[in-house]
Parts: sequence; structure tokens; C-alpha cells
Amino acid sequence: AAAAPLTALTIMQSLELMGAQAGKTIFISGGTGGVGGMAIPIAKAKGLKVITNGAGDSADRVLNLGADRFIDYKIEDYTKTVSQVDYVLDTLGGAETEKQMSIMKKGGQLVSLRAMPNGAFAKRMNLPKWKQILLGLAGRKFDKMADKYGVHYHFIFVESNGAQLQEVADLFSKLEIKPSIDTVYPFEEVNSALDKVANGRSRGKTVLSFKK
Repeated sequence: AAAAPLTALTIMQSLELMGAQAGKTIFISGGTGGVGGMAIPIAKAKGLKVITNGAGDSADRVLNLGADRFIDYKIEDYTKTVSQVDYVLDTLGGAETEKQMSIMKKGGQLVSLRAMPNGAFAKRMNLPKWKQILLGLAGRKFDKMADKYGVHYHFIFVESNGAQLQEVADLFSKLEIKPSIDTVYPFEEVNSALDKVANGRSRGKTVLSFKK
């Protein structure tokens, strides 16, 4: 229960923002992490074909989550072997954002969890006009990049949504989905947990446990 809500709502709202439709293809970057562990089964439950990448030693676990294709980033460059993708969930940011745009169909929708907010994000969040202008300038690089590839760039910041959380709960119960959990720390080791989140290469969510 602790590991599910934040990530699950992020995925649900990202798919909604994309206008994701069953039968189409989504590329989820870094699918071996905590976000990917949640995004893959939810995307599959929504009827999408899922392609993802990550470290090869996680291939079986990711495929068991429902991914249709797994790419080991150490031995395969997805920009050379994947194309005409409808949607991208960018969990990595940095140089990967543009690389992911290059594998998309014209008119495709990319939602980034790690890149830069832009003017469209500020407007969607009803931020003050000065913030819309500021973020419009800050995110211009990604808007221009998206124009170059003929795709749509979105940044997302998750919002509370009870109806979506209930949908996730129903989905998890029906499909017997469980969040991918990397490590459970007792509350007394909160600093170690924070260090894990900041510096570790997690394969799932980091959870704090409280004594009863």
C-alpha cells in the first residue's frame, strides 16, 4: 500500500495526458526501476504494447510484468532497433529525452518525469502568469526538440486523485499486481533509505516500516 499510490497515480496521469489508446505502442525507458515496475503492468492492462529497456539481469522480471519486448541497454541501442512508437514515458531525462523522441511516430506523445517543465505544463497547472512565462523559457529547449521530431512534449507533476487511485486498487486486485519493492527499511534507518533513493540503483520502491 505504501509503495503503490505515488507511482501508480503518476503512471495513470501520464497515460491520460498522452491520450493513450489500446492497441498502440509505448516505450518506457528504464523499465527495471520502481516506475517501470508499475508502468508496465498498468500500460498492459490499458491494452498497450510495451517496449522497455534496462540492465539485462532484470530481463526475466520485467518480461514477467508483461513487457512485450525488453532491450538490454548494454548490448542494444534502442534508437537503432525501435521506431514508430506512439507514446514514450521518459523516466530518465538528460540526453535520453531526445533519443526517445527519435524513435517516435510523427504526432507521438512523450511524457517526461525527469526533464524540464515547460509553458504548457505551467498553463495546465494554472500557475501564475509570471511562472508560465518563466517555465516557458526554461522548457523552450524541449519544445524546440519536440518540434524538430514532430512530436509532443509534456512534463508531469502528479496530483492527488481518489478516483484514479480506486481504479488502480481495482486493477491491482483483479490482475494480482504487486509493486516492485527494492528494500524495506525500519524507520530508525531513514537516513540509509534516503541515501538509497538518492544514490542507489534501485530495482523497485524503497519503503519505510514502522513498528506496531
